[in-house]
Amino acid sequence: MSNKNKNNRVKKSSVIKGYKYSLFQIFLYRYGNIIATLFLGFHFLTSAVMMFQKWYFGILFVLNMFLILILNKHFLKTYKYFPFLVKADDTKMICSNFFLSTKVIEIRYDEIIELKGGIFSGHITKPIYIVAKGNKEIGFYSHAGNFNKLLTQILQYLPQDLYNSSLNKIEEFKKAPKSKRNKFI
Repeated sequence: MSNKNKNNRVKKSSVIKGYKYSLFQIFLYRYGNIIATLFLGFHFLTSAVMMFQKWYFGILFVLNMFLILILNKHFLKTYKYFPFLVKADDTKMICSNFFLSTKVIEIRYDEIIELKGGIFSGHITKPIYIVAKGNKEIGFYSHAGNFNKLLTQILQYLPQDLYNSSLNKIEEFKKAPKSKRNKFI
């Protein structure tokens, strides 16, 4: 059997790998804001009542309101863009298990037009977002679960020009002095 036939057979029978978060991480990313909002909401209400008695409780009132808004904005973005199950082979990813949604997003690697956030912005702990043609966008935390392996697989199958530009972003950040790293963020 020739090498050409062997390669064709390998490509046809690509292995689909599943990537998901642990149960604790799923609970934290889905319901963590509810617990935090209840806690901050209690402080928000008590500072609202107390600010009429002591002026400095007004500062806590504004601070709690600001924290609640920022926290919920972050979690709404998580609910919209983060699949909790990704199945990937050597041509595409199938993203499912979004919060309170039955949507399924399929992204072929050749459709990807941008990788942003996370290590591409100099912050390892921030989420990575994948933007693809057709107004498709997903996000994931590469440090959680086995999603770092997914990132490796995505980089392996990216178009060459996007792969090079993504690696250049990482290299530029590594070379930048600490004082200038904030410009990349």
